[in-house]
Amino acid sequence: MLYLIAWLTDCALILFVFTGTRVLAEEKADTRLLGALGAAFFLTSALSNAGSGWLSDRIGRRVVSVSGALCLIGALSLVALFHGGGWPFYAAYICVGLAVGQIYPPVIAQLSQGTEGRDASRRFLFFGLAFNWGIVCGQVGGGWLYYHLGRQAPLLVAIGMACGTLLCLLLLRIPGEHDASGARSNEKLEPDERGEAQLFTRLGWAANFAGMFSMSVLWFVFPDLAVEQKMTPIVHGVVVGAGRATVMGVYLVMHLWSFWQFRFRFSFLTQCLGVTGMIIVAVVSDPWAFGLGVVLLSLLMGYNYFGSLFYNRRANVDARKGRAFGINEASLGLGATGGSLLGGWAAGSWGIRAPYWIAAMLIMSLLLVQLIVIVPRVRGRREPQGKNDSGL
Repeated sequence: MLYLIAWLTDCALILFVFTGTRVLAEEKADTRLLGALGAAFFLTSALSNAGSGWLSDRIGRRVVSVSGALCLIGALSLVALFHGGGWPFYAAYICVGLAVGQIYPPVIAQLSQGTEGRDASRRFLFFGLAFNWGIVCGQVGGGWLYYHLGRQAPLLVAIGMACGTLLCLLLLRIPGEHDASGARSNEKLEPDERGEAQLFTRLGWAANFAGMFSMSVLWFVFPDLAVEQKMTPIVHGVVVGAGRATVMGVYLVMHLWSFWQFRFRFSFLTQCLGVTGMIIVAVVSDPWAFGLGVVLLSLLMGYNYFGSLFYNRRANVDARKGRAFGINEASLGLGATGGSLLGGWAAGSWGIRAPYWIAAMLIMSLLLVQLIVIVPRVRGRREPQGKNDSGL
């Protein structure tokens, strides 16, 4: 049921994003308005994620997630009602971000409650596949519905899917969230191991922020670059879709093998690949090269998101997982806020390829910060012990 909720919610969200941005583009909205509206959407979502995660640990995950689904239905209905633009449309657009932010932290916390080892990894894998497949369906279905049935059709389907999310949440059986078994789900961990997981959790926030910043640049700026390069819509879709397929493949590899756990070297590698991907997009003109750049960035996104779910689960007992996953989702939302706002501004002021250089520099800067944090800790552990197989 939780996987169905993830698919329905993300498919509805992408149908809305596709339609909303398309409507604004057809209304000849200024690119700075598009960037500011996207930034407001993601900022609201980030704040909502952080707040709803904390709240779900205190008043219950069903209450928070159901209220989010109700808000989502209402916000999407307002978008459909005021689809011609204007301030009511903008307000409803932003409220969708507020609503989605209420759904995911309690759902992910419930997904990981009372689980360990392979069972937890399998749940995260299916969750990742479900919401990514929802994104793919929303992208493909949104274009078809918009072209054949008009701008209202994707929004009406999105409202129906949001109603499906609400129904699933109401039917979902949620055991006692703060019972004894849940509170002890990872008390078996040694303090050092939990501390290690907390360290990797914080490092993951930085990587997720940089990765989502870069990904939002692709969402909001790459379409203009694709048009400039005379890339057909089909090729454009294949380039973007290759990145989503890469993310799902990374989830599968990380579930099947555990060699990456508590090894910062793999996070370092994927972030270096993300930098390379952004540089490639910034300089090339061939569609295959664009696809390679998107795939390399997607390796960063897939690795760090799946890893952050793993480390958040290990670092927190069940009673505090709502807050933990809320902060994790907020780091993604804040990254998307910066990418959509700064990316749109940079493209208009410094050229259409400038946002990709900025994204590459941001990934490198935050990677340097992560190295400054982790390297002294690893060296400090190795000195008294002779060697240590974790960390780097």
